[in-house]
Amino acid sequence: MLQRRQLLLFAGVAAGAAVGGAAWMYYGPPRSNLVAGGPFRHYPFDPVAVENFQQKLFIPVGDGPFGVLDVAGPLKIRATPARFAFLPGRESPFLLYLTEQAGKAYQNPILRIESGMRFTASLDNGLAEATIIHWHGLHVPAAMDGHPASTIAPGGRYDYDFKVSNRGGTYWYHTHAHELTAEQAYHGLASFFLVDDDDQRRVNKALDLQLGVTDLPLVIQDKQFDAQGKLLYKPDAHEAMMGWLGDTLLANLTPNAVHTVTPRTYRLRLLNGSNARIYRLAFVKGKTALNFTVIGTDGGLIERPETVGEAFLAPGERLDVLFDAGQAQPGEDIFLKSLAFDPMENEGSSAGMPGMGGMGMGRMMASMSSSRLPLGLEFNILKLSVTAGERIVAKLPTTLSQVKPIPTGGAAQRKIELSMGQMRFLINGYTFRMDEIAFDVKRSAVEIWNISNPTLGMPHPMHIHGFSFQVLERIGSPPQVAATARFGQGRTVSDLGWKDTVLVWPGESVRIAIDFTHDFSGDQTYVFHCHNLEHEDAGMMINFRVQA
Repeated sequence: MLQRRQLLLFAGVAAGAAVGGAAWMYYGPPRSNLVAGGPFRHYPFDPVAVENFQQKLFIPVGDGPFGVLDVAGPLKIRATPARFAFLPGRESPFLLYLTEQAGKAYQNPILRIESGMRFTASLDNGLAEATIIHWHGLHVPAAMDGHPASTIAPGGRYDYDFKVSNRGGTYWYHTHAHELTAEQAYHGLASFFLVDDDDQRRVNKALDLQLGVTDLPLVIQDKQFDAQGKLLYKPDAHEAMMGWLGDTLLANLTPNAVHTVTPRTYRLRLLNGSNARIYRLAFVKGKTALNFTVIGTDGGLIERPETVGEAFLAPGERLDVLFDAGQAQPGEDIFLKSLAFDPMENEGSSAGMPGMGGMGMGRMMASMSSSRLPLGLEFNILKLSVTAGERIVAKLPTTLSQVKPIPTGGAAQRKIELSMGQMRFLINGYTFRMDEIAFDVKRSAVEIWNISNPTLGMPHPMHIHGFSFQVLERIGSPPQVAATARFGQGRTVSDLGWKDTVLVWPGESVRIAIDFTHDFSGDQTYVFHCHNLEHEDAGMMINFRVQA
């Protein structure tokens, strides 16, 4: 049973904000007055205003809410409604995964397991609507993957039993309920799934990193709240098409978060857990962008550390970074920010939009969002306050892991085109139908997919279930992406290593290689979809079958 005391302790991260009376209730004008280049009206949890960042970042440790659970046996997981106080003194309805191990209770636990171990769990649905869990990034049989067809009714149970064959890395799990993913994930049904192996331990040992102290899982989300401090999720037709945007930024469910650091290296396992918002991440001191080092992407460590000044992170993607807080002096602040960028929501044709004339679909739709924080606006996510401490400069290994390129000689070529028709986003002309197979691939085949976004008025983060892939090339990238593409074939740092989600911008094509080798018996049916969750629920998803 959910322990109210534990939730209130967790909610205490929000207790430090100096908010007077009911002033925080002001919500300003709709986004129609806040389009790119327009005014931005201040409000108490405004992430643009640096003075708002006063609330202590929640760090996942121990049991309780978002505690780290080292999996040691079968788990009984229950999805259930609960309440949670994000904002000072105001509780909001929330959804949680509950479980216990060794007499300790966990809510939305960060599951940690060794590569090669078996994971066994049952999901009991205590919600008033259907649900299911998807193990995002894990290579599992289709029956274990959380396909929408596996969605269970209220009161139902689903049993999971699979070997964790993935290499060490930062994966996650979240609801994948048919046509309910966006709302359920937004209200809480998601958390980390960390896989350990020798490579992971070697890096942490070399840098003297400790999970929950200097190795920090950090989920970034944007939410909207009503005047009572309750989560607001009411997309109209326009927001359902473009994706739901929040205007209060949460780092580990903490609004306007601040974390005290000493002059040493920290590992941040960054997860974009937002429904639709893309982030252009950078660490900034004053007006100066500071370097950080990427050591991993979706599927674990990359081959060698890569130092950059910025990186895009789309919904569903992960970026494992090292940041040296010694780049600032004690008493100085550093902000993890999302820099300004062109969201490209007004690009492409107006196909499928009768009467649009020369007006871009995206521009019209974006101007109608209820969020006060337009996509592409610069804002802050997390303040790092540097305090005095021993200066620790650790030497990072030149080689982090081995990432063998997928052999592509003779690989089949497959075209994947993102398009729009009859007010729906489509993949190869398909909208999702539960029993329709868009195409078949052969077990153990290697394919190269060319994912193109020729006419759509917005970028799309595309996610594959069941398998990881390698990004081979970006073609026709917009200037803001091409400017950071210094890793060959138009690739950015977010494209390195093993991936399960890739962002495809308007006018761009991304070529990926996938090896469909597996040891599961029989045919396996998985989905490929946009990880803008509103797009997924609206049918921007297809089935593909891996034939035995």
